[in-house]
Amino acid sequence: MRAIYYEKFGSADVLKIGDLSKPDIKPGQVLVQIAAAAVNPIDRRLRAGELQEFFQREWPIIPGFDFSGRIVEVGDGVTGWQVGQDVVGLAFSWFLHGGTYAEYIAVDASAIAMKPDNISFIEGAALPLVSLTAWQALVEFSDLKSGQRVLIQAGAGGLGSTAISIAKYMGAYVYTTAREHNFDYVKSCGADFAIDYTASSYVDLIKAREPDGLDVVLESLTNDEAITSAIHLVKPGGAVPYMNNPPPDMDEIRQKNIKTDFLHNRPDGQMLQDIMALYGAGKVQIPYIETMKMEEAAEAHRRSEGWHTRGKMVLHIQDM
Repeated sequence: MRAIYYEKFGSADVLKIGDLSKPDIKPGQVLVQIAAAAVNPIDRRLRAGELQEFFQREWPIIPGFDFSGRIVEVGDGVTGWQVGQDVVGLAFSWFLHGGTYAEYIAVDASAIAMKPDNISFIEGAALPLVSLTAWQALVEFSDLKSGQRVLIQAGAGGLGSTAISIAKYMGAYVYTTAREHNFDYVKSCGADFAIDYTASSYVDLIKAREPDGLDVVLESLTNDEAITSAIHLVKPGGAVPYMNNPPPDMDEIRQKNIKTDFLHNRPDGQMLQDIMALYGAGKVQIPYIETMKMEEAAEAHRRSEGWHTRGKMVLHIQDM
């Protein structure tokens, strides 16, 4: 099968395209012929050699975790799935080897969901990782309720724009940070108040508007100021899920009884099925998507490293 892969850590230049063996499925898995695969920041961070202490690996490594495609083989012990069904999924694993920038993926049947007929393969591939991450952080972990106030950092990115739409679906009032040229986009996703973090202090603005504090801060930034400011901004009993780093060691967390943790996305086919139904019904907005060719994976990684992409980048793997 054709695949994008790397044989050593490094810059985007280490990514190659070539032929690798089609994966064998294990009991409980299905083999999916991949139509499209999303590009996420975690892909290029792992390629660069970050987070090595959390993952095991076998070279060569095919990047990518989320995908859309069609089931072509069903493994022993799998029920409820059959050859020919169009699916989306999150093939996340702590063992790096066979990812989704390839023509086929062997994935646990418990990690896939049906693709709604009114959602394209490109759209379907863009959704699993960011949707599950946002849902697990906002709804499951933070118990976000209608009428609550939430800050979602980096609102124009894939996770940010998806989280905005999910928070709005839950009935929250949504603050977000974005550059001014992305204000129309984040507001179209559901943001109520956008702050250009390059022009003013989002901390000062929010404190002035919300003197009692926010209920939830979805913190995806990695700089020290943002990491600690999230704790200052949330009210007593509030929640701060961190997407890219552990919570800081601050007495304020204990004093204010703040619920906080370093969250990792978790494959969950049933949860993903429920979220896909919301997308299919138009209740949650699909983020802006830029489609790129499979051969452009290295360029997609370079653009991701610039931190200024809008929505999601998706690689077209093959026609279905």
